[in-house]
Amino acid sequence: GIRMPSGKHKWFHNLCRATVGIVAGGGRGEKPFVKAGKKYHKLKSQAQKYPRVKGVCMNVIDHPFGGGGHQHVGRPKTIARGTSPGRKVGSIAARRTGKWKK
Repeated sequence: GIRMPSGKHKWFHNLCRATVGIVAGGGRGEKPFVKAGKKYHKLKSQAQKYPRVKGVCMNVIDHPFGGGGHQHVGRPKTIARGTSPGRKVGSIAARRTGKWKK
């Protein structure tokens, strides 16, 4: 039999196969990055952009949600599927949005 972490003994069939123990480096992702450069290099290795700037933070020329006297989208975030590229940001052809979108 095998003793489980709870202390209980469990019996298995002779033909059963199992890996005993825990995976090495299990909690590696839980450590915070602390420095922006470390996160930058990690995401660079995964071909992701960093830092990621929100559309509302940009100017009108840079993003459909950009511009304005203060940060607000200022238009519906739901967009039709047939919309031209470059305008397709936000919720594309969303059936539901907001709190209940799942």
